[in-house]
Amino acid sequence: MTQDPDSYAREAAALERLTRRHGGEHYRRLNSHGGPYLTATPLEAVMLVAKALDHDGGGRVTGQDLEDAILLLDRARGELDLHELELVDHARLHHGRTWGQVAEAAGAGRDRRIAQTRYSRLRGRVPGYTPPVTPQGAAGA
Repeated sequence: MTQDPDSYAREAAALERLTRRHGGEHYRRLNSHGGPYLTATPLEAVMLVAKALDHDGGGRVTGQDLEDAILLLDRARGELDLHELELVDHARLHHGRTWGQVAEAAGAGRDRRIAQTRYSRLRGRVPGYTPPVTPQGAAGA
């Protein structure tokens, strides 16, 4: 959620630092061929730091790592919100799940209103999101 001109550069630098320190062999291989450095997504970067905290009691995690991960939390939440919208839409539109089934899967009992309200709030937080095209015979209520 970029708010000032420098935030993009700070976020990009944080992503690169975290990917280099915690990205492991996967990112070393991806970046072994030259070209622009490929980084983890904000959500992946936050998870890499969280995993490092869990793995060895945080011994490999620096203060800079923690600051970088905290800086990326808003963007990571945005990614997660987008993924949730995509999952719910695909469950409903392509796999025939009802709002009640979505609510149950999300741990809200079978109260469809809870799932619908959450979906509406997510739509408000993810500007520009376009649901997939509805196939014939998709689930209604």
